[in-house]
Amino acid sequence: MEVDPSGKGLAINSGKIPILLSLKRIQELKPHEETVATDLRRIVTTLERDPILRHPVIADSATGAVLDGTHRLAALLQLGCKTIPTALIDYQNPLVGVDRWFRVITGERLNDFMKRIEDRNTPVPMSASQSDRNLLSRLSYATLCDQSECFTFGSGIQGALAACRNAFEIEEIAKKNHLKISYVDNDDLTELSKNAFLMSTIRVEKSEVVESCVSHKLFPPKSTRHLIPSRPLGLGVPLAMLKNKNHAEAESAFVQHIRSKHIRKLPKGSKVGSRRYLEEVFLFE
Repeated sequence: MEVDPSGKGLAINSGKIPILLSLKRIQELKPHEETVATDLRRIVTTLERDPILRHPVIADSATGAVLDGTHRLAALLQLGCKTIPTALIDYQNPLVGVDRWFRVITGERLNDFMKRIEDRNTPVPMSASQSDRNLLSRLSYATLCDQSECFTFGSGIQGALAACRNAFEIEEIAKKNHLKISYVDNDDLTELSKNAFLMSTIRVEKSEVVESCVSHKLFPPKSTRHLIPSRPLGLGVPLAMLKNKNHAEAESAFVQHIRSKHIRKLPKGSKVGSRRYLEEVFLFE
């Protein structure tokens, strides 16, 4: 770990990608996804009870686009913080990827759920492989599949934002009918129960993420899954430091705080707390 030449942060140059740990003004960062009200309330409640921010958000150094930590950013703003610990990376680095989350919807058979959405664009029966090709080429905005059937929803629309919003409407119908939704990183149908089906959506491009930030037209929650090969964890920054209106003072305190920590580099697949990370981790202790 090295002191940044500006003296305003710390650089990690021993990982798969360079990372600059910095204290950013909250208004300098730009989310690209909306928050989930229940998730935001949970984080706010946790921080009110224990006013320590454990992990930094991850953002693009060039644009301020938030790639990971949208809910933490919104929670700190709600709690009156002025700054937020940020891991700045080069979003255009080819080792940084953007993929999609898949939704496993449980509590109803696919054929029964299809009756709830008959008034939408007419779904077309199609093989799972072909329907996914249609998604990736933007010929459709969503597919619903179980182990025996698959339906695709033709787009007839332009732009990733509109496609994701249309798909999110299907997700909202499931929620309103008390179906359970879990997010997974693969489209494996073999482990689905008879009372479950899988929803797939389009893959958003990096340029579309940046455009969303610049235009302030946000994607629905979980529209993107960013794949970042190196991740700093465990900074443990007190919220009192982040509420300081004197930015230079807060910045100096932040640098002193993280320089006082011991850092362990953990290989991908390591478990930190209750979560296993698929990327390498720089753990501050």
